[in-house]
Amino acid sequence: MAYQNIAVAGATGNLGPSVVNALVDAGLTVTVLSKSGKTDKLPSSVKTVKTDYSSQSFTDAFKGQDAVVSLLPNHDGQPPLIDAAIEAGVKFFLPSEFGSDIAGSAKIAALPVFAGKVKTQEYLKSKQDKISYAFVVNGLFLDWGIGAGFNVNLNGPTRVIDGGNDKHSTTTLEDVGKATVAILKNPDQFKNRAVYIQSAAVSQNELIAIAEKKGKSIQRVEATTEQIETDAWAKIKNGTAELPTFLDFIALSALSTPYGNNWSAKNDNELVGIKEKTQEELEQIVAQFV
Repeated sequence: MAYQNIAVAGATGNLGPSVVNALVDAGLTVTVLSKSGKTDKLPSSVKTVKTDYSSQSFTDAFKGQDAVVSLLPNHDGQPPLIDAAIEAGVKFFLPSEFGSDIAGSAKIAALPVFAGKVKTQEYLKSKQDKISYAFVVNGLFLDWGIGAGFNVNLNGPTRVIDGGNDKHSTTTLEDVGKATVAILKNPDQFKNRAVYIQSAAVSQNELIAIAEKKGKSIQRVEATTEQIETDAWAKIKNGTAELPTFLDFIALSALSTPYGNNWSAKNDNELVGIKEKTQEELEQIVAQFV
């Protein structure tokens, strides 16, 4: 049974507008939870509920909703959100996953940066008799990653991991939005499991080649998985870890093959209606940032 009334928490971040726009375009009724009440980047048809993000305010906001999509950056805070959804009678919960394959890779699940997501997954599994869920696994955001210089840096040095030839699954923000709609329209196909999607499986070297074709000169900084692991874990152990350390762990999860980040052979693209990008389309995506 398709869900119609959808509440979204954390709608103004990197992914939020793409998800909300896709929900609205699909004719779903969208309510956005906001601390500030400001939703300037979102469609005018979206209802905004100002909340103090307490459990009671969540429960009140979720009444009458069929499903909740969480895009909150604070993963440790999601269990109270789940409890509020259950209390309000919500049927389906999409947690703030939208990234690496935590559910299917023990190496990724062991990384400190994903501790909150692991906690959320375990909590949802313990509550599946009361609420259904799905974990969206999309890898690195393709367009965001290029703009942020994460998979290829168009405005500075590009760290190339393990030679840069290995392909990794990656998904555009727009396609993540499409997949979210598909899951909520056909929840029985996807409930209580990870949903794997990709706009492309592409290597760092392929992206570098496209950027250079578009006139960019890319400065390569070669690195190995072992080097990054050794440095990052040392900082965790001696208490000197800062944001760059956690970004290193994210890079390993997204770009280092031993971590399991290519699901070309097991994705749900056909079920969610995503077509993989052609070479021409990949070039168009890169060209947006050149």
